[in-house]
Amino acid sequence: MLSIIKAIELNLETWMKSYEDNTLSNFFAMNNHYHLYKHLKGTKLGEILGDSWLREHEQYKDYYAAIFLRDSWGKLPSHLSREGRATARDLVKKRLKTFNEAFDEMYNKQSNWVVPDRDLREKTSQLIVQSVVPVYRSYMQNYGPLVEQEGNSSSKYAKYSVQSLEQMLSSLFLPKPGRYGSFKVNRRVSDKFDNGVPALHRAASAIV
Repeated sequence: MLSIIKAIELNLETWMKSYEDNTLSNFFAMNNHYHLYKHLKGTKLGEILGDSWLREHEQYKDYYAAIFLRDSWGKLPSHLSREGRATARDLVKKRLKTFNEAFDEMYNKQSNWVVPDRDLREKTSQLIVQSVVPVYRSYMQNYGPLVEQEGNSSSKYAKYSVQSLEQMLSSLFLPKPGRYGSFKVNRRVSDKFDNGVPALHRAASAIV
């Protein structure tokens, strides 16, 4: 059984490297380290592996979650900088347009990603909300009226209400019917490490 666990850990590291997208690789690692921690904690095998082994995977989960957030959603608030002539209407429009484009790109990219575990999913989406929404709310409260004066074209810049933005972020990573358990990897990596363990590993990695 211990050899199976070691093989799973080896596969985890290998499959992480198979993703060309570093953000997706970190997301994958967050999911899987938490899966190992949660589903082995309190079991006989978990006792054999020991508390330090379990804590290590919990810490890895936190580590990769932090990197995932920093390198993706954590970049959005910088688009709403207040430097320069922040009250100039054209500058506000430009910054909101840039923010909207970055948000749409990231949301569309991650809308099919899945966090199977409910607790981890809710915690992750809440961290994203906390990172993005307060900055957006403050910016719109201060500078939103400038673009609202644009009339019908104001929706190009004030594209999202604070409530709709928060709702969209809170609904990220929900399981999709018919897609649970599927993901894209480098086929050569899959073939090379097909050692009897992937069925276990596959169940731990339903993310895209």
